Amino acid sequence: MPMPATGQWPPARVLVFIAVILIVLTCTAVRQIEHNDPTTYTIIAFLHAAFYLGAVWWVWRWPPRAGDLLLIVVIALVLRAIAMTAPANLSTDGLRYVWDGRIQWAGFNPYLLVPADERLAFLRDALIYPGINQKETAVTIYPPAAQMVFLIANRISDSLSGVQLVMAAFELVIIAAVIAWLKAAGQPLERAVIYAWHPLPIWEFASQAHIDSAATALLMLTIVAVVHGRQGVAGGLLAAAVLTKYFPLVLFPALWRRWSWRLPLAFLTTVAVLYAPYAVGTGTGVIGFLRNHLDNEGYVAGYGFHIVWVLRDFGFWAPSGQTYVALALPVLAALGLWALLRRRADEVRPEHLVVLSAAFVFATSPHYAWYFGWLVPLLARYPSPAVLGFTLLALMWNIPGSTSWASQTLFYTVIYGGFLILVAGEVIWRWHRREQ
Repeated sequence: MPMPATGQWPPARVLVFIAVILIVLTCTAVRQIEHNDPTTYTIIAFLHAAFYLGAVWWVWRWPPRAGDLLLIVVIALVLRAIAMTAPANLSTDGLRYVWDGRIQWAGFNPYLLVPADERLAFLRDALIYPGINQKETAVTIYPPAAQMVFLIANRISDSLSGVQLVMAAFELVIIAAVIAWLKAAGQPLERAVIYAWHPLPIWEFASQAHIDSAATALLMLTIVAVVHGRQGVAGGLLAAAVLTKYFPLVLFPALWRRWSWRLPLAFLTTVAVLYAPYAVGTGTGVIGFLRNHLDNEGYVAGYGFHIVWVLRDFGFWAPSGQTYVALALPVLAALGLWALLRRRADEVRPEHLVVLSAAFVFATSPHYAWYFGWLVPLLARYPSPAVLGFTLLALMWNIPGSTSWASQTLFYTVIYGGFLILVAGEVIWRWHRREQ
């Protein structure tokens, strides 16, 4: 192969080489999931991460060239199409999505009846119902917009395939929104590779079809609307995102045009409209099983938060969940004020979005990899090495035993402690760059 004068491969060929490697790794990972081998799958996912970082570095190093964006998008679609052939063996969440959509179409409220309720017996099957988590005790935990997504998926196919297709469609929306955001900022569109080839959304959003895909898509559309000055539209989209999964609410201070009534009014109106169909006959029960779920995950007792777990495990302090939240909330509130006041009223600062979202994830200590996925598209505009590393470390949550009592301290230390080390390194790096 002829080499350019610089002695380096042409950038396009390097991207093609990395793309081929990622396709091979994705095919291999599918086989490991089929064989119910999450440990080997995770090793392959980390290999994917290494080549992915090479692609990100290469796109950042070289100026954009004709065809690079098309290559990035096409390979992103190919990787997702391959990953979607894997069975949903990494999580049982998709089974609940199918069930919630099914019973809604049959005329039942998912906030009122647990799956094992005899009134739903005629809807049970041999594929979906047996694998539903906590089917005897838990009504749904998912908010109203998510329920509407499940209903749409059910009308496409009353199976996991229907959910997968809908979440894959939301993935396309995310990629398109990232490109639109980059274009509005005058940034190279090829930086969409940060999201498009990242292993976390490929596996957790497209393959395992987590509802976080829909929430992230709605959040990214919110950001695009804000960038274009559409505060009313942004308020409705943000409400839909929050009522798909609650985490986007933390970015409200970074998206609101100060003292404008449009976004808050649209937000509250949309919340009321989306909750209304499900609130009839349920009252506060429309919150579903969420409160019990938080208790099951250890957040009420406190040990669900990684800081509390590690402190207690080493015999220092064991605060309750309420005490931890009382200490963490002022920190998040201070960051929110910083994001609200340290910018022009109509400005969207990508670093504010990244800092707020990463601080929220760090403070709330998710126990599952897909909870980190919404951070990834934000990095296309503000590529924080520490936060990017954080999202890749989250792949460890798929290793068997990662949530067991015996090993949780190790995983908490590596994932969250590793993030703190990366943050310290990034701060020093940025400080040195300013000094030069």
